[in-house]
Amino acid sequence: MKRIPFSPRWLKSIWAIIGAIGAGVVVGLYQPRFATELVPYGNLYLSFLKMCVIPIMVTAIVSSVGRLFMSRNSGKVLRRMILVFLAGLLLAGILGLGAGWLGKPGEGFSADQRTVLGREVLDREPAAESADPAASGNGLLQFVFDLIPSNIFIALGQGDSLQILFFSVVVGIAVGLLSVHAGDQFLLMTDLLFKAFQRIIAWAMYMLPVGMFCMMAGQIAGAGADLLLAMVKYIACIYAVSLLLLLLGVMVVSVKLGQGFLRTLSGLKEPLWIAFGTQNSIATMPYVLEALRDRFRLNANTVNLVVPLGIVLCRYSMVLTYTTGIVFIAQLYGVPLGPEGLLVALAGAILTAVAGAGSPGIVSIAMIALIAGPLQLPYATGVILLMAVNPIIDPGVTAANVMLNCASTVMIAGGTADEEASPGSEPGARRGGKLQTD
Repeated sequence: MKRIPFSPRWLKSIWAIIGAIGAGVVVGLYQPRFATELVPYGNLYLSFLKMCVIPIMVTAIVSSVGRLFMSRNSGKVLRRMILVFLAGLLLAGILGLGAGWLGKPGEGFSADQRTVLGREVLDREPAAESADPAASGNGLLQFVFDLIPSNIFIALGQGDSLQILFFSVVVGIAVGLLSVHAGDQFLLMTDLLFKAFQRIIAWAMYMLPVGMFCMMAGQIAGAGADLLLAMVKYIACIYAVSLLLLLLGVMVVSVKLGQGFLRTLSGLKEPLWIAFGTQNSIATMPYVLEALRDRFRLNANTVNLVVPLGIVLCRYSMVLTYTTGIVFIAQLYGVPLGPEGLLVALAGAILTAVAGAGSPGIVSIAMIALIAGPLQLPYATGVILLMAVNPIIDPGVTAANVMLNCASTVMIAGGTADEEASPGSEPGARRGGKLQTD
């Protein structure tokens, strides 16, 4: 009987990923000490992904911006990007405020739940003080200061996605304004680097279940079951809106591309599960690019431009976290928010989310103080509780964030697919924004 050689391809299946996430949750809940020991290994895998993501982001943006400025439709694409991104941010913010208003996550705590919350506040107070957003500047003004790197090599070494994004856009514009021959030579080299790091990401997929198991176990163990039960209403509100945004995003992609809902969801399942398991939108970037370009056959240059810009700048997840969090804090202290207060919260959440692009997660959550200040809300305790529960809600909001970025990209790129394919487009990409039929 002929022996069938062992194939590791099952490690890349969606069932292996789901199983790893489920096992991580179980270990985090019932073996928290062991789960804590797994954290460094999960962080090691995430660091490897980020090592590959940054070159992919740089080469994709430089190549796409360069080709965009070589073409004649750059103004139309940029206008569409602004409108679609703004609409997505408004949608996430409105649904976040609505979920907080309807779900009332900051009301109705029992005596035992208040005891758990009080203990959590005392344990995490030093971390909250170290993440005070006032220590790093003042919102949008600091955003401008942080945008331009004084040394791009330091920014690359530190993984500062915002500064790397700015540098890549500037280089792409400069390349696009060169002569056609010189620009094409440079862009061919960036395309080669892009494909090389995509190959490395493909190798890393074989270790994805192990990495996601370690990361999920550590996240659940760090939160704890007591806190989960005490904040169950807030967690339910966040996950309800995240699921709604995810389904709306799939529906938009399905309608725009003329595909069935389940087929669309199946085409995006890989980046969505990776987003859920890693809780890192940037780490999903290579998988989002592959899904939208290769599976859905969208215009490669537009996808390579819009996806990195959307993931770094349009943080729908933080808008949702800020709006729901502000309502939670207001209810926690019994402060009513009228229509004017809700508008301030919505506008502040969008501006703060954009201004905090590139900030570490704990600092981003602390920046809710910039919204609570104008509303005269006592935010200290609320910020600490939001930080404590973040490991539990992060998988859901990250998956919703990635799905909304996919939908935004389809809305933008779908309208440019009928245009003449620009140089260097992916071979076999079909014009018209539809999936290639068999």
